[in-house]
Amino acid sequence: MGNFNTPLTILGRSTKQKISKHIQDLKSTLDQVDLTDTYRILHPKSTEYTFFSVPYGRYSNIYYIIGNKTFLSKCKRIEII
Repeated sequence: MGNFNTPLTILGRSTKQKISKHIQDLKSTLDQVDLTDTYRILHPKSTEYTFFSVPYGRYSNIYYIIGNKTFLSKCKRIEII
């Protein structure tokens, strides 16, 4: 589990901003080393957020449970509390 301080998907933010090149690069790197956002796989349409930016008035999901894709078969439940 970790904090990337950036939403990895459009669902990870309250406003529909474009995904930047830096985020695309991070996602590509995660894919190359066979890692994935386990929470997003188990909750593909969830819009729960873990961070609120007061200056911008935006909610974001910036905390992730990143794991090897083979780890998914061992996961029964993941939730944001």
